[in-house]
Amino acid sequence: MKKAQAGIGRASFLIITIGLNPEETMSHCPEFDFHIHTRYLGCANATMEIPAIVNECRRVGVKSLAITDHLNRLEFLPKHRPILNDIRALSEPGLEVYFGVELNFTGCDEGFAFNTEIKEEYGFQFAIGGIHGTYLKEYDLAKLVEIQHRHHLKTCEDPLVEVLVHPYWFGTREFENNQWPWFASMKAVPDSYVRELGQTARETGTAIEINASTNLEFSRFPESYVKEYIEYLGRLAEEGVTFSPASDSHDINSLQRISSAWKVIEALRIPPERVWRPGVKPLKK
Repeated sequence: MKKAQAGIGRASFLIITIGLNPEETMSHCPEFDFHIHTRYLGCANATMEIPAIVNECRRVGVKSLAITDHLNRLEFLPKHRPILNDIRALSEPGLEVYFGVELNFTGCDEGFAFNTEIKEEYGFQFAIGGIHGTYLKEYDLAKLVEIQHRHHLKTCEDPLVEVLVHPYWFGTREFENNQWPWFASMKAVPDSYVRELGQTARETGTAIEINASTNLEFSRFPESYVKEYIEYLGRLAEEGVTFSPASDSHDINSLQRISSAWKVIEALRIPPERVWRPGVKPLKK
């Protein structure tokens, strides 16, 4: 067991969609952000240096953060060592800093390039992970959703993964290269899938991520998707799951997006005990 309408911006649309008072929301302080990338693996841009990330998180009010760069294949493991070294080199960060890792499946219905030995050898404090593609050669919406769901459950059932990342997020390149219609509505996801994921996540102790950058503020998703996605998270909440708010930042200016995830936490009335935190001491404090 593991422990926008026309004329308004996406952030303003989010506030309206989830029914929050804008004046109250402006003062709401995000507490945690446990999904942040760096420049070291080429995923984030050059602005994402450890000291800069810490400074910006402190500026926006984050009290606890985690660096979670990708580990898709074993040959990328050495690139994580400089991240750990830079976190250790922080003198007085003024907030809690954790060293995590984001996992991706090595193939359809395969596993993660991760085990207990790797975790201990490289000093990872925890792992988040999930599916990052469709695994389809031809477009089939029902099959696409079923593959997503299957891998969501598989992630929850992995004892080394503590957070399921961005369920039903898709990269645009795969769709554009194949000239497929964009995934634009959560109505394609059967309620039975939502309930099964919620129950599995609750039973395994896996947190479900509320991802600001990839789901709530991803410009490719229409505003109707954002509304439906928040409703989807609400149905998961009904099943008693724990949530992990995340910015999933790849640029220093996107770290402030974490506020959007916390607005959803507030709107869904998620109690503090159901907001996930790492079950270990921070690497730096």
